[in-house]
Amino acid sequence: MYKILTDGLLHPRQLLAYRNKSGWFVLAFFALLAFFATIGQALFYVSYGQNSDFLPENAACEYLGGTLVCDEAGHDYTKPLDFFGNDAYFLPSGVDVASLSLSAGTAIVFQDEYVAFFTEGEGLMSIDLSPLIATGRDLGAIMSAYATVFLVMTILLSFIGNILLLAAFTLMSSISLLRLRGFLRFKKAYTVLAFASVPFALALTFNNILRLPEWAFMILMVVSFRSSFVVIRELFEQAYAYQNPESHAGPSDGAGSETDEPTEDDGKPVRTDRPESDDDDDDDRS
Repeated sequence: MYKILTDGLLHPRQLLAYRNKSGWFVLAFFALLAFFATIGQALFYVSYGQNSDFLPENAACEYLGGTLVCDEAGHDYTKPLDFFGNDAYFLPSGVDVASLSLSAGTAIVFQDEYVAFFTEGEGLMSIDLSPLIATGRDLGAIMSAYATVFLVMTILLSFIGNILLLAAFTLMSSISLLRLRGFLRFKKAYTVLAFASVPFALALTFNNILRLPEWAFMILMVVSFRSSFVVIRELFEQAYAYQNPESHAGPSDGAGSETDEPTEDDGKPVRTDRPESDDDDDDDRS
């Protein structure tokens, strides 16, 4: 796998030699890349030290009798607290969420025994906190336990999201190769381009760790497409050479000419005489 990583970054033409890797290998490869891309996000949440102190006197609320009870007289529920960079609100029972300004960003709303998540003012989901509330601990202890759960779930979702992002990036890159279905199976073309997504994953990793400005991230995205472009170009060139053998004929005296085609481990060219077929054996060389 180390060789595929280095080839994906430095020698993308050599990736064609790994076109027979299995789907499970590709998934494991995406998981490895997603792990690196998630490091920056994990560091942000783990090292975040600006969370508000969720003490009853600060939130003017407490969990009593299995539900959230707030002191409405001394509690400005429209003023958010900080929870891992998100706005957190504690609403008295019966207060409409519409009374809050949730038009931008992400917000977390605690009300009764539920916590609800909002993005750009639109509700996403709500979670029942009854199991935590049933422990009988005060608001500060409950929020501390919830912060741990939130931290683990957020990092896990970021990891899964990065896998899906890498898979989507590879799919978009491979759409143009549908034209080569008679020359190379789409599954194998997708596999090769999956390995070519290494620069894209590296760009995500740097962006998540360094929090790059938008213009710098866009430049990295453009540069990261180089490996995919080289692979796509190589496949089209080999497909053209297969369909037009006369245009690549050797000298009239029969002497062969050297080419820079990527080769398999046994020295044979990746594409010389026939298109890929469903009968090709899978080669799970690492």
